[in-house]
Amino acid sequence: MTQPAAGIAPVTSSERIGELDVLRGFALLGVLVANLFWFSATYFSASLEQMGAFFADPANAPAIFAVDWLVSDKANTTFATLFGMGFWVQMQRIEQRGGAFAAVYLRRLFILMALGLINILLIWPWDILFIYSIAGLLLFLLRKLPARTMLAIGIVLIFARPVLELLAAAGGFEAIGEQAFSEAAAAQRNAVFVSGTYPQWVGEAWQLFWTAGMRSLEIPIWVVYALGRFMIGASIVRSGWLERIPEVLPQLRRVFWACLLLGLAGEAVFSVGLIADDFLSEMLHAASSYALAFGYGTGLVLFFNSARLRGMVECLAPVGRMALTNYMTQGVFIGFVLYGFHGGMALAGTIGGTTTLMAALLFFIAQVAFSHLWLARYRFGPLEWLWRGLTYGKFAPIRRETEAP
Repeated sequence: MTQPAAGIAPVTSSERIGELDVLRGFALLGVLVANLFWFSATYFSASLEQMGAFFADPANAPAIFAVDWLVSDKANTTFATLFGMGFWVQMQRIEQRGGAFAAVYLRRLFILMALGLINILLIWPWDILFIYSIAGLLLFLLRKLPARTMLAIGIVLIFARPVLELLAAAGGFEAIGEQAFSEAAAAQRNAVFVSGTYPQWVGEAWQLFWTAGMRSLEIPIWVVYALGRFMIGASIVRSGWLERIPEVLPQLRRVFWACLLLGLAGEAVFSVGLIADDFLSEMLHAASSYALAFGYGTGLVLFFNSARLRGMVECLAPVGRMALTNYMTQGVFIGFVLYGFHGGMALAGTIGGTTTLMAALLFFIAQVAFSHLWLARYRFGPLEWLWRGLTYGKFAPIRRETEAP
């Protein structure tokens, strides 16, 4: 019999959707690659001189093209779409149990917002959790929209970022953000990141967040970017296909090939700069990056539902089950590689493209191994356990041997 308290209980291991965990794990690999690669080589951490040398070096060209073509905007698109899917799955489950979804969800979001701010100002200055918490609030307010309306708005918002950035430039907001990326500002930031103190790093992280993110409207624009993907993800769950995956596998195969091929072609055109007009190029990128991300996602679902191929992707599921822990840990790793305080490697602006990719891949392999070992002994990842406990006001036993059969 279902007890009244069950309405606000977190999901159990048996209720998890394996495909979503695999997708989250895959998305985390892409997020790590993109963040380490671009943050190490561009004016986020490097001086303009170092950035110019990186892009002028022919040895870096293959890595630059590969990350731009195959990873950038595909990983965070997948991650954001999964957030929207998780939102609707959670809402359905809590409401089916007779629980108060609004109270639970809003507590989760405000805790996520706090974790995002901690990450931005103390660990990783280009965090996505804060943006997701704001977009999540907007998704909550729009949850009563009809399914088709939600999907239509989500599709329109795929193209919102190029339009909003054009408007921000016309309004002078882009120029405000460029203050954080001037030659002097980039050189100072690189010097602090490489050889400064931790308090100095915090100051630079705040400047990135406030000047390059908030005052330039870049973070509000990214909120809209995330919201569109949230709405598409929620619409996918509302369509009911998650419960019918075995039935729709033939359709998924067709979607996979169409999205993969169109996405690869469109992103290749964008990455080599075949379209001279920047706005049109960005609009193509908006469409083709989502198509490619959808191709990746449907491909992983097909692999997961194949008895012969499942083992190739199932190893990603534990990483996805600990997505919050692994995402925050990636910020610590990037900081260790790029920054010099507290014994860091202080490599900001000096790493080659191939080396960066190898470092990201090796660390992700370590995360896969750690996630498997951790979840063999514990029911939740460390930060997942904390997030759940703060959300529900009760900290469940974390060790696996205490879990009821």
